[in-house]
Amino acid sequence: MNQPSRLNSAAPPYHWRPWMVTSLAFLLASGPLLANAPPDAAKEKPASPRHAGTRAKQATAVPEFIRIVHDAKTKEPLRMETATVTYTKRVKSRSGSKRKRLVTVDMIGAVHVGEATYYAALNKQFEQYDALLYELVAPKGVRPPKGSRAASNNPAGFLQNAMKQSLELEHQLEKIDYTKKNFVHADLSPEQMSAAMKKRGDNALTITLGVLADMIRQQNAAQARAAKDGKRQAAQDVDLITLMLDPNGPTRMKRMMAQQMVDMGPNGGVGQTLDQLLIQDRNIAAMKVLARQVAGGKRKLGVFYGAAHMPDFHRRLRKMGFRVKTTSWTPAWNLQIRKKSRNSELLQLLRLLQQLNR
Repeated sequence: MNQPSRLNSAAPPYHWRPWMVTSLAFLLASGPLLANAPPDAAKEKPASPRHAGTRAKQATAVPEFIRIVHDAKTKEPLRMETATVTYTKRVKSRSGSKRKRLVTVDMIGAVHVGEATYYAALNKQFEQYDALLYELVAPKGVRPPKGSRAASNNPAGFLQNAMKQSLELEHQLEKIDYTKKNFVHADLSPEQMSAAMKKRGDNALTITLGVLADMIRQQNAAQARAAKDGKRQAAQDVDLITLMLDPNGPTRMKRMMAQQMVDMGPNGGVGQTLDQLLIQDRNIAAMKVLARQVAGGKRKLGVFYGAAHMPDFHRRLRKMGFRVKTTSWTPAWNLQIRKKSRNSELLQLLRLLQQLNR
């Protein structure tokens, strides 16, 4: 039986520094998405009454939205999965009846590049909702046409497209059908993001300095933890040479990126500056749309956003009185090594030369 668990943390090799991998992982799990003009998953059952204490603790804890599933025997990573966490709440009936109606909200954590089968499963899942709220930094109501591409004229879109090619995956905007009638835009426009930034007194310079300061803090904290543990971080077996010559290079890179996304954990791990700019500001806008949909009588809703947004969404839903009911998982990345590496000796030689030239 396959078991979800965490890989041993390891530092990226040679050219891949921790802050670089963290930044790329954040872009894949949170966006922002900017566009040009599931198989059956085992559901986790709620705790039984005899485990009421555990159930109460689980109800307040921030759920995981990304996990890595390992082979139970070999411990090799098999796949990365993203979660759909179901929340429920009883609200006043619109008809004036004393009997409250049950509202169900599925928070669908996503990664912006994934296997084609991943997005096919999500497209199927989205059919069940009265309203499916989606993220897209664009003017109000914009729907990407079928087969749309991520804009490459901005850093986020460019890097997402580059990672799509490097990891041999598909981009969300190309595979998700945003033309469905139940899709509802629930995000900020570029102008609204800029206005929120200016309202706080931020500009391009303060944002840049804030991000750099956050990166330095994260790097210092990681070094302090490593020193406290008395362990030296081992280099991952992934670098640019591997990506170019090893048939398993993309899979090894996926493993590294998947682990980084898992390690970001319930607090995001992206620093206060990006968390405020790319997570909280946009989540506030999405929650306003959600509240309007519920007030309008919708009973079964989905919120489709990057997985890095979900811990903040969880806290906001809890404040509104929603409770976690179930969690289901959808495979997003295949992490199995399938191809036979024929260039291992050449790779070892090139790595040795690389080290000697430092």
